[in-house]
Amino acid sequence: MLNTGMNMAMTSSYDMLLVVLSIVVAIVASYTALNLAGRVTAAQGGSRTVWLLGGATAMGIGIWSMHFIGMLAFSLPVPISYDIGITIFSMIAAIIASAIALFIVSRNEMGLTQLLLGGVLMGVGIGVMHYSGMWAVRVDATVSYDPVFFLLSVVIAVVVSVVALWLSFHLRNETGGIGLLQKGISAFVMGGAIVGLHYTAMMASNFMPTASSATASAASATGMNSSSLAWGVGIATLLVLGLALISSMMSQRMSVGPVGIPKEARPAR
Repeated sequence: MLNTGMNMAMTSSYDMLLVVLSIVVAIVASYTALNLAGRVTAAQGGSRTVWLLGGATAMGIGIWSMHFIGMLAFSLPVPISYDIGITIFSMIAAIIASAIALFIVSRNEMGLTQLLLGGVLMGVGIGVMHYSGMWAVRVDATVSYDPVFFLLSVVIAVVVSVVALWLSFHLRNETGGIGLLQKGISAFVMGGAIVGLHYTAMMASNFMPTASSATASAASATGMNSSSLAWGVGIATLLVLGLALISSMMSQRMSVGPVGIPKEARPAR
């Protein structure tokens, strides 16, 4: 139902199961990123480029998937659809942001300037991903943004990116039980922060009804099945991230010498 008056925003709601799915995807994507950072660091030559590109793709798809599932969990009293081309562009933005992150944390050293510059670039990339994803929304309503929440979402994106880069850099070579525990806790922190970023950005969005919104509302039952699409995207993404994790672990085992001592790998400067 629309709020009374054409000057009032539409009432929105969320499918809480899909919100939980988006949180799970964000945490798994964060854990995968922490593992891939170590693989990119250890790799040399051509294999380093392969790990960087493959890792950025898996990580970017994970971050984008969390965003898209969160979008599909969101509903209005009118049908919602998405522009495929712009949606793909938002995924590419997430992959580019991930490539920047993996490149920075795989360096031999990371100073404060690199950390902050990388955090800003990654945060801007994530912001572009989210708001281009919002641009892809096709709905019979006028969309506006609350400037306070918009600015807050950008600030959170940069802060989250800085924290993620710092954690990834310092945990990239951690192994064993303690290392896994540290990465697990960090994945929860990073995943929770990414989710917080998304839903803060969603709070910035206001959907105002148009003259034809009432007619569109009556046809809402014929809209796309958002739940099925979200679950499909979520399961496919978890499979991609799972394959990336398995590849990372296999590569790590192959890089260990016959007496159990990791082979030395000096990352490029």
